Amino acid sequence: MLSVNDFKTASVTCEVRHREAYLIYDRTGHIVENLREFFTDISVTSASPPQTDFRSNEGNFTILLGASRLTCQPNTKPENFAKYCAYFFNTTFDQLNVAVLTRIGLRHILRRESKTLEEAKEALASLPSLSPKLAKRFNILRPATEMMFRWEDAEIGAVVRLRAETVEIKVTTAPPELQEEVRKFEKRVHGLTLDIDYYTVAPVERDQWNPEEWVAEKMRVIRKEAEGMLQG
Repeated sequence: MLSVNDFKTASVTCEVRHREAYLIYDRTGHIVENLREFFTDISVTSASPPQTDFRSNEGNFTILLGASRLTCQPNTKPENFAKYCAYFFNTTFDQLNVAVLTRIGLRHILRRESKTLEEAKEALASLPSLSPKLAKRFNILRPATEMMFRWEDAEIGAVVRLRAETVEIKVTTAPPELQEEVRKFEKRVHGLTLDIDYYTVAPVERDQWNPEEWVAEKMRVIRKEAEGMLQG
């Protein structure tokens, strides 16, 4: 029987949406400069008036006209990611005068590698939550390669996707002198992907949201609920 501990983190992203913050046209530079006090080796990867992408040793960041997003490195400890989110979002929202958050989302993607794609499909079909009746709906005679579940009420929602797939892992940025070495690391990985998107539905007052506490708590909730689904 599969456990969430059989999966390794592929990525964790926290995205917060809000109404258009037009101060982004004036204050993006201030945001990046302030973030340099906390994050190491920040560099801007792309910039335009309504969107700026940058990265640091701690993760990848995006500031948009109506949202902000932080994706951490796969090996980041949950408590550290929570701290990164707190500094990033508090800094950004202070500069942009954001008062109401229309959606707070936390997406955790995990992957369990297998030797073949067929082995990943068998793992998916063996989950207790996927009964034979459910698996054979809509004239799908073979075991499904992807299943999706969604829960939502007036306050929160969650979407869970389970997918047997082959993923190509490539390194696309490297100096010319290292291109031959980089090619050695390009590979195709078969496995079962567990993709969980947890989000708020109702608007949240920015002053009522503590990013560090919220992210840390929801990371625990996601793993607990994922374990429950895998165990049936």
